[in-house]
Amino acid sequence: MKNVVILGAGEVGYHIARRLSSEGNNVSVVDQDADRLQVIADAMDVKTVCGKASYPSVLEQAGAKNADLLIAVTTNDEINMLACQVAHSLFKVPTKLARVREPDYVAHKDKGLIGRDDLPIDEIISPEGEAAKVVMGRLNVSSALDAREFFDGAIQLVEITVRPKSNLAGLSLMELPEVMGDLRVYVVAHEHNGRWRVPNGKTVLLAGDSIYVAVAKEQLDPLMRVLDFTCHSPHGRNVLMVGGGHIGFIVAKELEKAGSLVKLIEHNKERAEWLSDHFDNVVVIQGDALDQKLVEEETPDQRDDFRAMTNDDETNILSSLIAKRYGVPHVVTLVNRSIYGQLVRQIGLDVTVSPRLSTVASILSFVRKGRIHGMASLADGNLEVLEAEALETSTILHTPLRELNLPDDTVIGAILRDGEVIVPNGDIQVQSHDHVLMVTTSDSVVAVEKLFEVHLEFF
Repeated sequence: MKNVVILGAGEVGYHIARRLSSEGNNVSVVDQDADRLQVIADAMDVKTVCGKASYPSVLEQAGAKNADLLIAVTTNDEINMLACQVAHSLFKVPTKLARVREPDYVAHKDKGLIGRDDLPIDEIISPEGEAAKVVMGRLNVSSALDAREFFDGAIQLVEITVRPKSNLAGLSLMELPEVMGDLRVYVVAHEHNGRWRVPNGKTVLLAGDSIYVAVAKEQLDPLMRVLDFTCHSPHGRNVLMVGGGHIGFIVAKELEKAGSLVKLIEHNKERAEWLSDHFDNVVVIQGDALDQKLVEEETPDQRDDFRAMTNDDETNILSSLIAKRYGVPHVVTLVNRSIYGQLVRQIGLDVTVSPRLSTVASILSFVRKGRIHGMASLADGNLEVLEAEALETSTILHTPLRELNLPDDTVIGAILRDGEVIVPNGDIQVQSHDHVLMVTTSDSVVAVEKLFEVHLEFF
């Protein structure tokens, strides 16, 4: 159990507070907006303090003197950084995280800006950077709804939809090896009628369902071919983008490096001029992404990909629907507000990216205790993926997986042992120093973490 002070009661602060408080931590939330704090107080058992997050008196009232961790996620970069300095200098808070959006700060975090003798921040989280990583992770597996990398890229976790009349439709998971042949894959999550669950062998896949599949990176292309999906190299891809803000700029820059042919529509004239000066091979067009004449001039029907990356959710959603109407095969939509998260899939926009969820996942990954090396949220935050290392005294060791006392909503999707990816079966046993990919619900994260805790006799 930790004492945690969270600065900022917006969507990110709310979700982090909910996760950490549900795991039994003592959580205090600080914000200047009393209404936001009331929403949090009504939803969870946390302490709330109304005041400016960087003021010493406010931090003291929030319990900074006894805090193990401070998470600064207000909407102001400077307040977040200053609060970390105050928490360090006056209250000796050992671990401090700050959400920082300004690219100039982020670019200098490894150049002497951050450190014990500089700004005492243990980790800077950039929402734009995290969201851009997710966008780029989906580029190579463009037929998938989602794609994530684990074990430094050795394992891919891809989300796909079960198509009508496909070789997956009507199949139970225990019959999956018959379809996959020599491919070793593991289905770690299943969605039916909008509800995500961790499946078992009796789970039957129906047309329209979505699944997450764990597969070794070298078997990704064969998997997509078996499922009649496509897996592309970004080189030479014809991409139309709208929005050249922080996220759009990062994504366009990465696409440019990868050899894609990119056209970017930016509404703001000054920003468009700035973007033109910072690209070598990206064509920047100043204009409105919802201008029908402009869109038609850019021949969307000839594009391989469309990326809606503006700061306005409505523009992203509408422009993505236009791209879908013109037949662009792969559309990715940035969605900032959680209220749109479930709605967009119902109107046909399957591939979305949420800076909020990406930020929450990054912060929680850093916070996790024990030997948890990585974490991500799936299925709009309904499921958690943890990459954990087993040590000599971890309780998960030397027991066949079928005999492990795992929570009912938990599954082991893959094991990395000495550089080899093992797709598990009931007979496999976890060995010390294995890296284990586990999928669970937020309610069972604490129980899963305990399987990897290091006992005192280890030291």
